Amino acid sequence: MAAPRKTHTNVETPKEASRHRSLPVRKKILFSIIMTAAFFAAMELLLAAFGVTPVTDNEDPFVGFTSRSPLFEEVRSPDGHGMYRTAAKKLQWFNPQDFPLTKGKGDYRIFCMGGSTTYGRPYNDATSFCGWLREYLKASDSRYHWEVVNAGGISYASYRVASLMEELIEYEPDLFIIYCGHNEFLERRTYSRLMATPRAVRETAAVLAKSRVYTSVRALLGLAGSGGAHGSSGAYELPEEVDAILDGSVGPDDYKRDDEQRSRNIEHYRLNLARMVELARSVGARVVMVNPAANERHMSPFKSQHKDGLHADELARWGELIARAKAHQESGELEVALKSLDQALEIDPLYANTHFHRGAVLFALNRYPEAKHSFQRAIDEDVCPLRILSEMRTVVKEVASQHDVAVVDFQELLEKKTETGITGEEWFLDHVHPTIEGYRELALSLLSELQSLGIADPESEWTETVRQQVDAKVMGRIDERAHGVALRNLAKVLSWARKYEEAGRLAQLATAKLTGDAEAQCMAGYDFERRGQLDLAKQSYEKALQLQPRYAQAHYNLGHVHRKLQEWDLAAQSFQQAIEDDPRYPGAHYNLGLLYQKANQLDRAAECFESSIAINAKHPGSWEELGTVRLNQGRIDEAIHDLEVAIQLEPNLASAHNSLGVAFAQRGQLQKAVASFERALAISPQYDSAMQNLERARKMVQ
Repeated sequence: MAAPRKTHTNVETPKEASRHRSLPVRKKILFSIIMTAAFFAAMELLLAAFGVTPVTDNEDPFVGFTSRSPLFEEVRSPDGHGMYRTAAKKLQWFNPQDFPLTKGKGDYRIFCMGGSTTYGRPYNDATSFCGWLREYLKASDSRYHWEVVNAGGISYASYRVASLMEELIEYEPDLFIIYCGHNEFLERRTYSRLMATPRAVRETAAVLAKSRVYTSVRALLGLAGSGGAHGSSGAYELPEEVDAILDGSVGPDDYKRDDEQRSRNIEHYRLNLARMVELARSVGARVVMVNPAANERHMSPFKSQHKDGLHADELARWGELIARAKAHQESGELEVALKSLDQALEIDPLYANTHFHRGAVLFALNRYPEAKHSFQRAIDEDVCPLRILSEMRTVVKEVASQHDVAVVDFQELLEKKTETGITGEEWFLDHVHPTIEGYRELALSLLSELQSLGIADPESEWTETVRQQVDAKVMGRIDERAHGVALRNLAKVLSWARKYEEAGRLAQLATAKLTGDAEAQCMAGYDFERRGQLDLAKQSYEKALQLQPRYAQAHYNLGHVHRKLQEWDLAAQSFQQAIEDDPRYPGAHYNLGLLYQKANQLDRAAECFESSIAINAKHPGSWEELGTVRLNQGRIDEAIHDLEVAIQLEPNLASAHNSLGVAFAQRGQLQKAVASFERALAISPQYDSAMQNLERARKMVQ
């Protein structure tokens, strides 16, 4: 019987069927991405429906605060109405402000946010851009009851402003006006943990932090903290109120160049601007940003620092070129001065003050666009950056563009109103704080912007005449004495920061408003003294002493003028009187000691220098002069000790090294003497006395 014949069909094996049905790898990946994205998008929508907000809306990933107390507290007005009023303990940083607890139907509430420029420094709210805007809105548009609240905090950087906004969004705001950028380097922060994280990881985390899924997962894992605690987000905790670097230092000296820190500060600035927009929009409020303005021409950098790695011969050549440039500038040889400055910048392109000097020369040559570039470069290279950097101006524009926010460019506004396009003392009292006219111009520009946004609608009655009436009303409220005190205090700050020329200009303005103020007269005297007008300086100091006879600083400064005029006895009397008025007055003992030393009254000189050291043991000059006196008294061992202390405090005191060499030579330690003289000449190559002493010491060694 024949075997049944096998029939062949088109049926595939399971292996073959599986191979034909499978999708290509690319499609699988694309499908997975789409499904994952769809899942997270659905989760985002679901979480949004449940009211979950991104972590960056409520918390700054860079910094937290050790505690937060509200700016405004609930009070009752005399007529019994509930009000929000600036908390008493906040008045050191904020203007006194108040507004109703419950917003009426016709109310339009605007919060002006930022630092001391928003505050209205050196004055107050009345002549701030907030104060001007409040009056203009009331006079131009009667549709609303305008509430313009000045929430500017002195020395407040963007991270503090953003933190404050978390409170203000609870007060039914309609609009936030944000003016931030000058204080981003004022307070000490650290980003050490952040910088230790790879850049790709940081950027990915920054994107995730804006999602609600990330926020929810973070909360489930227990990583959410109040305000960004150390252990959770790695944020750096700051005190409740500002603790500026400058407040705890001897001035800008505490600042050092740190490009990595600078980058992190700018990144933090960008995050905070974006965060403020999101916070405002979370309650339906609108935002207008102001791109800050700064004094370019009449404010030199606060601190310049040479680039790393310069050799001694390069520094010497740089110094020679700078000195040559100054001499040529003074003699009117501007092109030659410019050439020397350009050569100095080839050696060190990072020294901020060279760029400022170059800008001044270019300005004198009427080459304004080039001058403007140099002035801005001086700001950007300032190691103590207390003015907004050009990179940060770009950040403001980028954040505003990304979030569709209106921007009033205050810098550009002032440039257009300045013939040269370079902002200076015609608009600014110091490095960033405008004149009253400058604040008014910003308010007018903001009014125009609010009109273009459809927020304000000035009525037909709003004319130039009415505006002038408002101007007269605001100016009529000014307390001239209070403004004089503000100018005087600002001059003191600039003088402390070693901005003596700028401080002098303000001191003269303050004196005009404070004719009976001893401190203002004293500061004006110092300005005259600095400019070599010694007779006028003496008159100002004597006026100060007529007003306040036991004014130690005026006696001390008058002593300096007498000494410059070689009126030795009068100088000694003034320094002695300063000591009697204030036994611990800095420098009075030291300067009196110099006079006794000149008169060869060595015992009395030594007593003065010892008293100076007792007040300030870290003053190298007092140790050096005491060592010199001991050397002249033949007390060699004491002289060596005192001179070595002086050098330890200030290693580049060429005169101290020279005196120490003399002391070693007198004790017979010639090798040490030679080393000291050589060190003196390394610091000051043209030091004739050290040259002669070195030559003699080498001969004695031979």
